[in-house]
Amino acid sequence: MELWNFRGKQNNITEALQISLPEHAVISFVGAGGKTSLIFAWAHELASAGKSVVITTTTHMYRPERMEEDGIRIVVSDDPERPDKVTAPPPEVLDRLRESADVVLIEADGSRRMPLKWPADREPVIPDYTDITICVAGLSALGSKTADVVYNAAGLPERLQRETVDMNLMHAIVSSRDGGQKGVRGDFRVFLNQVDDDIDRLASAYRLQQIFAVMGIQSAWGSLLSEEPKIAVILEAAGNSTRFGSNKLLHVMDDGRPMIASIFDAVRPLDIYKKVLVTQYDEVAALAPDLNVVMNDRPDLGISRSMQLGLAAAGDADAFMFCVCDQPGLKSATLERLIEAYKKGTAGIVSLAWQGKMCNPKIFSSRYKEELMRLSGDTGGRQIISAHADDILLVEADSEDEVKDIDRL
Repeated sequence: MELWNFRGKQNNITEALQISLPEHAVISFVGAGGKTSLIFAWAHELASAGKSVVITTTTHMYRPERMEEDGIRIVVSDDPERPDKVTAPPPEVLDRLRESADVVLIEADGSRRMPLKWPADREPVIPDYTDITICVAGLSALGSKTADVVYNAAGLPERLQRETVDMNLMHAIVSSRDGGQKGVRGDFRVFLNQVDDDIDRLASAYRLQQIFAVMGIQSAWGSLLSEEPKIAVILEAAGNSTRFGSNKLLHVMDDGRPMIASIFDAVRPLDIYKKVLVTQYDEVAALAPDLNVVMNDRPDLGISRSMQLGLAAAGDADAFMFCVCDQPGLKSATLERLIEAYKKGTAGIVSLAWQGKMCNPKIFSSRYKEELMRLSGDTGGRQIISAHADDILLVEADSEDEVKDIDRL
């Protein structure tokens, strides 16, 4: 984890956000792009300093692996509709929490793991007794299509409507009284996440901080990535499209884009280690100047050739997500759910599924890299999956359209 504010590099979150914690502090988190990560990182920091910490939510959050750690309690209710999520405890419990801990950290907003958010009518849900409200925003959104990386992009006012996210849009979303400052209680802070190892994002964060300072808003920025697995996505786009009759990756869809653009748009917002495209087509490579492109000069050797070229380009990644490029219905949010499922560490192979049936994409731990490198022909990873059936986790897609591949006109 790395943190900065206008004074330079900082040692901890409390210092970076320039916060003096009151007694029985209640801190609510809104926005997108790393709220849960910031909450848990701060909880561990505070607990290490001898504080008793409660984590809760007024909306929904993904179910933590443990409900109690040294100095940290998680007080939530089960979500009957989503076993992978938890929801707010009863109001009377929420009211009592602030008397039972030194610090209460509340996830007060949902964002479906997108890096930016424009709140809907009934959002966020910030308790009146909140001492500090922190808006989180993910810098991975910069340069991406607004519709792909802003939760509730359709709700943006006309003055903020634009094709891609730039710094002007980001600071407007975060600082607006109808956006990041909607319903704010107590002091307001901004945390710009996902700087990661990107000098352009670091420069953008510094510039955004200057803009916020002019508006009287204190901010910090950094990367909450620490000891998380380095995941590489490998896009396999070297097939011959024999059944389709032409290069299906360049086939123009109803929305006017070539089919390959769908997976590009789904992958671009992902905050992951590497993004690799393996193709035999110069025309496809030309559409992805921002990806690590590897040319497959022997597509006749089958899909295993593309997998192995991608593995080589991914280098020292801890896991590899293999995506075919003919699933135009696949959503970025679904890829995020796959990644988060893998990060829980319960399985070495994580696969998208529909009604319990395994589909693409799939994530393989690097411990299977040698086996993947020994594959040949068009077998893909099927034999590895068969040999390790006890190490597989399925993640259900939101709809059947996401898992459909297009083989014929």
